[in-house]
Amino acid sequence: MSHGGNSQRDEEAQQQPGGLRAAFTDADTGTSSGRERLQRILDALLDIQGSATARADAERLSASLTMEDLQRLVAIFGGGGRVSTAELLAEEEEGDDENDPDYVDEDEEEEDEEAYDYYSSGAHTHWDRTRNWWPTITEPQEEGLSLLMSGEFGRVEHQINSRNRKKNVARSLFNRSTSSRPTYREDITSDILPNSSGTAVASYPANAYVGQFSSDSAFYYTCVRNFRLHVYDMKAPFKPLSPTRTQRQEFDDGHTTTMEVIKTIQAAPGRWTITDSHLSPDNQRMIYASIVCMRLCFRISLSSTVYMTSTLDSSTEQIPISFKDPTPQRTRRILNPWDDDDQFGIWSCKFSADGKEVIAGGSSMIFVYDLVADRRTVKISGHTDDVNSCCWADTASGNVLISASDDTFVKVWDRRSLAATRKPSGVLIGHTEGITYVSAKGDGRYVISNGKDQILRLWDLRMMRSNSEFESVAKQHYGIPQFDYRQDNYPRPRYKAHPLDCSVMKYTGHEVLRTLIRCHFSPAETTGQQYIYSGSSDGRIHIWSLDGRVVEVLDRSYTLPMALDPSGPDPANITPARIRPCVRDVSWHSQQPILMSTGWLGRRWGLSEGSVVARHEFKGLSKLPGSLEAWVEKERAERSERTRRGGQHFGMPGAFDSEPLLDTDSSDEDYQPQIEDTVPPLHVELNTYGFPQGYFMLRSLGTARVLDVAQGLLDDGTDIILWPATDSSQVESMRRPESNNQIFFIDTSGALSSRSSGHAIDVEISEEKLVLRHRRPISYPFPNAYSHPLPRFVYHAETKEITVTFASDPSYPSSRRDSTSGAWKEKTYYLSSVPVRRPPSLMDNASALLNSAISAPLALFGGKGGSHATPEQVFDGEIDLTENELAEQDRNEAEEIDDSPDWLRPVKVIALTAEEAANASEKAKSRRRWEILPIRITKHRTGMPSQ
Repeated sequence: MSHGGNSQRDEEAQQQPGGLRAAFTDADTGTSSGRERLQRILDALLDIQGSATARADAERLSASLTMEDLQRLVAIFGGGGRVSTAELLAEEEEGDDENDPDYVDEDEEEEDEEAYDYYSSGAHTHWDRTRNWWPTITEPQEEGLSLLMSGEFGRVEHQINSRNRKKNVARSLFNRSTSSRPTYREDITSDILPNSSGTAVASYPANAYVGQFSSDSAFYYTCVRNFRLHVYDMKAPFKPLSPTRTQRQEFDDGHTTTMEVIKTIQAAPGRWTITDSHLSPDNQRMIYASIVCMRLCFRISLSSTVYMTSTLDSSTEQIPISFKDPTPQRTRRILNPWDDDDQFGIWSCKFSADGKEVIAGGSSMIFVYDLVADRRTVKISGHTDDVNSCCWADTASGNVLISASDDTFVKVWDRRSLAATRKPSGVLIGHTEGITYVSAKGDGRYVISNGKDQILRLWDLRMMRSNSEFESVAKQHYGIPQFDYRQDNYPRPRYKAHPLDCSVMKYTGHEVLRTLIRCHFSPAETTGQQYIYSGSSDGRIHIWSLDGRVVEVLDRSYTLPMALDPSGPDPANITPARIRPCVRDVSWHSQQPILMSTGWLGRRWGLSEGSVVARHEFKGLSKLPGSLEAWVEKERAERSERTRRGGQHFGMPGAFDSEPLLDTDSSDEDYQPQIEDTVPPLHVELNTYGFPQGYFMLRSLGTARVLDVAQGLLDDGTDIILWPATDSSQVESMRRPESNNQIFFIDTSGALSSRSSGHAIDVEISEEKLVLRHRRPISYPFPNAYSHPLPRFVYHAETKEITVTFASDPSYPSSRRDSTSGAWKEKTYYLSSVPVRRPPSLMDNASALLNSAISAPLALFGGKGGSHATPEQVFDGEIDLTENELAEQDRNEAEEIDDSPDWLRPVKVIALTAEEAANASEKAKSRRRWEILPIRITKHRTGMPSQ
């Protein structure tokens, strides 16, 4: 194949000393083997630098090196940014087999108009991955939906209700304080995700490699390349804000934060960087791994030791945990560093679920160390390249180990079978490039991994490939030749996936470049682990639903400075940062919708450093910049259209027959609409919509009570309730005037009205109740919650039900999402009574307290009033709901009971689909039935009042 650049390489060879020139000439003529040529090139390079090329026994140093070491060293000392001769020689040594089915013909590649020269020098060409390669997923994928409905990723009932928009948070909260069964936090919090770009809470002068919450989220810890580990108290409040700036802490090492620092640990000195760290389950110990940057005869010496230190005291002691082989009693003198074969680096380390063991992965090996026995119990040489990440598959037994490597494979190991064979129990095949991180769900079944092929994959261990299948493709490479993920671009790959791909789902959209980007499952308690999230080198944090859709993208370039409150509203017109940070690690709070992310600020790896930790919270419309204004503008246009259409509905109370006279698209208080000279008269409604002409009472068949204006008041907004009839007579002349608050009529505009006040009945849909409504002036934009057409009440004699019809969305500004979707038009609004249960006795309260002592705290006596829950109360469980706030279609058998001795019963308007109305219980249908009791002028029973 043609690689290009031979003439330039020949020019450079002419300028080199004789030994090096001869080595290059020999490489081009092909007069010796690939290994011999690499040895000669290395010897020539060492000779140029004045270093010894032979050992004491006259044997050349290069002769003792492996082929991999030769390639690496020649690339280090003889290469620049371009492809080295060592790489070309290695390719010649390996060769291309045209009979291989996976062989890619270079001539065919050149014919493709989008072909790429993988072997060309310089940076790879950037290409759009979303065009016909990994398109953006907008619809749920079938495989992901199957997982969500399997019951292994949260409650199935919640998944169904959430996707059908039938999720009832009110009932979930109600059950917290009344039901003996525990209420799942997931039912309340799973759809509440972090949605802000974050606020800086800590900064470092070097790159932060790890940033994670503890298992209980009481602590947050980071490890930084300047060999310092920081532990923060997440229960302590942030430093208070002053009028000009945050009272932040500044340390001598350049570390600045607004969080409460518990301890800063100085790592063992002399290393290049800390590669990983992990906090023990009891939050009292921390382990960290590092690699040494010490060149011995041009060889990088690696550290095989993990250090353990305490976190909650002032002790500076650090206990080394060595993963080396035990040193024999009769030690031999190492004449040359090359003779030390037990040199390897540790890239990943983690505590077991019980904190008694440590798993570590490094240079092609996986280890387990027993802290109680103080010895290494497992050593597996299981990969052909660095093990970038490893973890435990489950939190119960600790027998199954997972390792992910730059050799593109995720391997599964069962400790119980390692004594018989050193082969993996199975291999997860699918990535075409090296793997940066692997994370387990914790149930021993599901694992996710981030790959340098820019794909995050979900695996089911029950679908892994056998070892024999793996060995059949182990030597085949399906990635991009000479691809270096530390660059900023990912060229178009040769394959979308490995031919033996066994992954369950693939998640794309993020960038896995520059560093080992990490990925995780969302918390089990609050989300059921139905989300997957990852950092990205482009500065964006991606949150995927398990069904493949990207549900949230948080952009770190809009992160707010440390001077602002992380929980406060975002300012308007945020200017994005000039440089997008590289987000290496992200962690999700186990109890609240909060993310913490660590972002690198340097443009390129190793050239400049610095990192910032950001806190991302869930913020409503009132805290997001521009959101309220955008919603208001959108609502103006939609209300204008709804008003125009609503005015055309025949017979709607308060509506005109012709087009509206006002421009509802304006909300300016000084705006004066242009009024035409000819004003059409109000429509006179002669239709009573199923009600009799004249006066009547409405009796609920479910409660045997009649509709009543509370206490006979005349004030605007007075509640309409159900109360026992205060006068048994239905004859006008025999009734007492003080009972007129239970008599109603249909007025000339078609509105249901009260006789005692003459005012109409309105519906406050947000409260699901009926109120007395005075006539109000028009206010802009029209209609709104204050000024709107009155609803129409219709009596259906065949079903004895009363339905309510609205001219426009009855929620008005309070439910913008439903208004814009038009879902309110698809439902029927029914007038219904509300059952009230007998107040619990002392014994009932005591029994309920014992039954729910674990799940939620209860008060011993009495009930509280209406619910006014705040987000803090939702998460802390301090919530109480009334019967009136429970969704009608979600009542269970116990909640259907109406046995309270109280005379009052609430009445409300409920919105039901046709299916919900038909499937309702008999008691629920009974509460929707009404009997009309006409008020007669004479004692004769004519069925209609006398005129």
